[in-house]
Amino acid sequence: MAARPLLTGGAALVWGAALAVAAVERGRAHDPVREDPAEPGPLVSVILPARDEVRGVAAAVRSHLDQTYGAVEVILIDDESTDGTATAAEAAAAGDPRFAIIDGTPVPGGWIGKSWACWQGAQRARGEWLLFTDADVVHHPETLARCLALAGRLDRGGLTLSPGVDAVGVAERVVMPAAAALIQHVLAPGFLVRSRRSGVVMAAGAYLLVRRDVYDGFGGHAGIGGRMVDDVAIAQAVKRGGDLLVPADGTALIRLRMYDGLAAMWCGWRKNAAFTSSRDPSRGMAPAVALAALAALPAYGIAAGVRRRDRRLTALGLAGFAAQCALQRLAAPIVTTPPGYRPTLPLGAAFIAAAAFQGSVDRISGRGPVWRGRRYPGAM
Repeated sequence: MAARPLLTGGAALVWGAALAVAAVERGRAHDPVREDPAEPGPLVSVILPARDEVRGVAAAVRSHLDQTYGAVEVILIDDESTDGTATAAEAAAAGDPRFAIIDGTPVPGGWIGKSWACWQGAQRARGEWLLFTDADVVHHPETLARCLALAGRLDRGGLTLSPGVDAVGVAERVVMPAAAALIQHVLAPGFLVRSRRSGVVMAAGAYLLVRRDVYDGFGGHAGIGGRMVDDVAIAQAVKRGGDLLVPADGTALIRLRMYDGLAAMWCGWRKNAAFTSSRDPSRGMAPAVALAALAALPAYGIAAGVRRRDRRLTALGLAGFAAQCALQRLAAPIVTTPPGYRPTLPLGAAFIAAAAFQGSVDRISGRGPVWRGRRYPGAM
């Protein structure tokens, strides 16, 4: 019987600590909006890997060509699309000489498709800075100018922005805020990401701005070609080299809808949650189970406490649940949801835990994940 309050209290402590981290880090995050826009200077090569992105690629391309920082070239790699992605992108560029399309070649063994596309783009790029971003991300006109100003002031390896994520429908509004909260305040809190002595990194593939010399220094995408979660792999390589992709708040500068519905989220988080680390795949199972337990314990404590008339257990459950609700609210402005979604963080966390567990099974079995119509049995 004593185990119930101990476990419920432990969960309440974990969620309370995550909430404290979120509250403290909220005021410490770098915000490019506060920077004076940089004047046009070094060339920036924007590299857009695109595989069947016809729905959003036109807006993305146009947003790059409309940047107030005009010293850009935009290189789109058409990764064997079948839906007219290249045609839509070319129409959006409207003959702008700063825009070019590369017809991507088939993915070699040992590579992940996105990294292979990015590598092809990097070989074509001429810029002193490389911006890797996704073909469904729309950028505010001053994004690049303000990010370059911040990157120059900080003088590190580059920047990565947390985007504003549009959540459409119930499933996305339950899962995406939970994912944002877990990543930023549990798995990769800012104080550990910024520490030179910590191996913890955080990166968002929606915006990776890297100095060319830093990129070349770790071998570029050729050095992480088999890693499924390429953005985290790049951030790890940069940090191992003594630099840092500084995490910054990009919610006012870039937006996207990360996943389109429940099935896409399951597929995406199944690979992201299980493949963030390249270590022994079986090690992903224990954290997945622990996360599921942490998600459920506060509600269990409330229910068991009320049923047994145990005030202590009920109070511990309520404390953990209150922290979960507050943490869900602090996921805004990354993922803004109506107030009624406040109690849903445990459901979203349980979804992420289940996806991570299944992803670990995929790794152990040798099947590997499926992403964008390709299976990667050898992914790390």
